Amino acid sequence: MGARSVVEVTREVTILAGKDKGKDTREQVLYVSTLVLDPAQANELLRIVRDYWGIEGGLHQRLDVTAREDTSRVRNRNSLLVLGMLRRTSMGIYENWKRQRKNQRQSTLMDFYDKMSAFNQRQAFDLLNPRPR
Repeated sequence: MGARSVVEVTREVTILAGKDKGKDTREQVLYVSTLVLDPAQANELLRIVRDYWGIEGGLHQRLDVTAREDTSRVRNRNSLLVLGMLRRTSMGIYENWKRQRKNQRQSTLMDFYDKMSAFNQRQAFDLLNPRPR
């Protein structure tokens, strides 16, 4: 079964940070489908595309960039599965931690990692140096 429809989507993005802050970019992307699409379905298709990129720009971006999932050298299928579940679980814990913070802007995933690292170091120190009772 071959391609039955092609849809062109124009994306406009404004860069919010960094050296190109405020710069607008525009790109046209083609989506090829085996479905026969009716022009009346355009809004539904646009919603599906936006939902996909919302996920890609949210969770997947954090997993790729901050959690460095793409740079992982693990190749064993079971290990990949377990690490993937642990990373996604830590994302859930992070989101809960972030909601409880007063300053949302200073509640990045790296801030969370730093806080958990300090907490775990404190626990390890307490194990090695018990306080007198």
